[in-house]
Amino acid sequence: MESEPKNTAVEAAETTESPSAVKKSRLSPGQKNFLRGKLAVSNAATVLVLVIYALLLLSRFIDSAFLSRESEYLSIILLQLMIFPIPAYLYIRLKPRDYVKSLRLGGLRLSHLFLLLSASLVLICGCTLLGMLCGMMIAQPSFTLYDTFASVNDGSVGATLRLVLAYGLLPAFCEELVFRGILCAEHEKHGILYASVISALFFAFLHFDLTALPVYLFAGMLLSLVMYVTRSAAASMIVHLCYNLFGIFVQAGLSGYCKSTGSIGLLVILLIALLLLSAAFFCGEVARILRRRAKADLLDNPDDISTPGLNKLPARQWPRALLSAFASPAGVVAVALWMLGVVLNLVK
Repeated sequence: MESEPKNTAVEAAETTESPSAVKKSRLSPGQKNFLRGKLAVSNAATVLVLVIYALLLLSRFIDSAFLSRESEYLSIILLQLMIFPIPAYLYIRLKPRDYVKSLRLGGLRLSHLFLLLSASLVLICGCTLLGMLCGMMIAQPSFTLYDTFASVNDGSVGATLRLVLAYGLLPAFCEELVFRGILCAEHEKHGILYASVISALFFAFLHFDLTALPVYLFAGMLLSLVMYVTRSAAASMIVHLCYNLFGIFVQAGLSGYCKSTGSIGLLVILLIALLLLSAAFFCGEVARILRRRAKADLLDNPDDISTPGLNKLPARQWPRALLSAFASPAGVVAVALWMLGVVLNLVK
């Protein structure tokens, strides 16, 4: 079969192709798409995660100097501001003006109240049960931030308020802004499931605790689900805050109970029952919200902060897509910092 005549300029370009260009042209379509970044995630978002990991690790070497002062809570607040919101703000400033809309910082409604309550119970019960399996209830007698800053309360009103701000409210806002706001927005081009998995992995690595990795993975996936169902990162912030408050005021009591008694069967049964009940209620609320959204025709005509599809990747592309999130130089260094943090936890 005769080929169509080619333009002379094109022919000249083809005859002068380098061997490397000829080799690239022989790649399969799947390889071309992968190398061209079709399955790649935002390298800038991975750089943001890397900066946060690095700052958080550095804070471990200076926390003793800060915490020995009288202004303990102020020091912790300042450290968190330097580690999370400031890098996140600089990252957002480098983006287009309409980028803030993709973070879903608003959109919280009163009709989401029961979903938030049930999601908080699922998170508390699920993480507590997983923590028991991982040995966290005995290893961590009090609530800690990133396995570094331990919460201490002398019982006064002022100390309690500062404790809630430094260990409850601020961490919930900072972490959800980065991991459910920015990271999910950067990765959701492949669907909700992919964005949730990547966000949960980076969120779990943030805590530099290999033993508690399943706990933070579960928390990250659930918080992403809350954010996407409500279309509001503020919703996941509230659920995260509820869990932090539970850790601040209840975890020490549960840990003491686990240490003082050799039989925790009744507690486990109660937690499982509460988990199943709250999960059933949570699923019902999710279904109600989605049905209401479908009736309002929002799924066919999404708004500015619409929910992306559940999964846009074929199963065979998932390994390559996940690899692309960690194969960049920033991703490799971030994982290396996580491993360093894990080692420091083991030897301290």
